[in-house]
Amino acid sequence: MVAWREETSSDLRNAKVKILKVLPAVSGELTSGQVNDVWGAYLLVEKSVFFIRVEIDEESPGRFISSKMYSVPDERQALRFALKNLEAGSEEFALGDFTRSLKALRESRNYLRVLIKTAWRRKARKGRGSVES
Repeated sequence: MVAWREETSSDLRNAKVKILKVLPAVSGELTSGQVNDVWGAYLLVEKSVFFIRVEIDEESPGRFISSKMYSVPDERQALRFALKNLEAGSEEFALGDFTRSLKALRESRNYLRVLIKTAWRRKARKGRGSVES
């Protein structure tokens, strides 16, 4: 069952690469390409969360979160928080502390989720605004 650990380690590295690709280029709202990269990172982190939950036999999907807790006015800052938690979760995963890894990776995932959600809402509002004009 070591294969899932190698796959998860690879996924976490790839998620970090995606965030690091977007981070220096962000200035204001995320572009559609940046949203795609954040979405890719989110999917990899979410997959890792699932694999860890299965390994430690945790049935709880975590707690419901308030988007307000993870809403940061600056997209770059939100990406930094997501990256910091991703790095912490990756370190704990490498050490074999799956419970602590899970907690940090969930935090990272939540920041990424709110970024994506915010970008989609902005895009939808702009779309509605241009139709109504």
